[in-house]
Amino acid sequence: MGITAYRKIEGVEVTLSDSTNHVFPKHSHDEFYLGANISGREKIWLDGKRSEASIDEITVYNPGQVQAATPTPYDWVYYSFYIQPEVMAELTGLPADEEFRKSVFAAPDIAALIARTGAFCLMGHHGENEMLEKLSTLLCALVKRTGSRTKFCVHDRDALLAERIALRLREDLYEPPSLKALSAEFGLTSVQLVRVFNAHFGLPPFAWLKGEKLKIARQLILRGLPLADIAAGLGFSDQPHFTHSFRDMFGVTPGQMFRLAKT
Repeated sequence: MGITAYRKIEGVEVTLSDSTNHVFPKHSHDEFYLGANISGREKIWLDGKRSEASIDEITVYNPGQVQAATPTPYDWVYYSFYIQPEVMAELTGLPADEEFRKSVFAAPDIAALIARTGAFCLMGHHGENEMLEKLSTLLCALVKRTGSRTKFCVHDRDALLAERIALRLREDLYEPPSLKALSAEFGLTSVQLVRVFNAHFGLPPFAWLKGEKLKIARQLILRGLPLADIAAGLGFSDQPHFTHSFRDMFGVTPGQMFRLAKT
């Protein structure tokens, strides 16, 4: 029992935990906490109030909130995110003194999104930008649902801005800026940048960029270039990451595509 999967990037920790039969005493965290059960049910004590959370509820705790949790007599497994306040502000644009206004509430769609995002982030072949991109999409949905106010307002369908972002990514196709740096360059939060880009292109920026790279990879494979050179040249972290991504997009592995090109 305990944490069964864990990954950390700067300012964010992601876990998959099995806390069946474990009682958490009253405590607090310095980070924002976001969690969703994928099995079981927990009894919650939060700032003197009692509630429960099942697989259809989510838990959102602000830094410093005193909490406690007790499992019901079922397997209790959940995904959780611990997000440093400064990172939350960078990603969402929430003012420093703003907090989430709902802590435990029914939101089956967001609970499912937490689980999908957690599972994605815990897959080792996904890079930090891809993780932050997924997290930004999740936080965008969460901010809207909790009624929190952000400092910025950007029209969701600013096509010109999305095209400028795409051009910037194409300029540094092989060594793109981080999501944080890209957002700062355009004067946006990460949530805003992902939202604007996704509204225009139908994909968040680094998912789109990976697709552009894979299109180039396909052409290079058909020209007979070595697979290892292609993967390294396009900035994939390793050969398995390249193979997994290529198969997802084209339905065949790079090796199979190479052999098909030779027939």
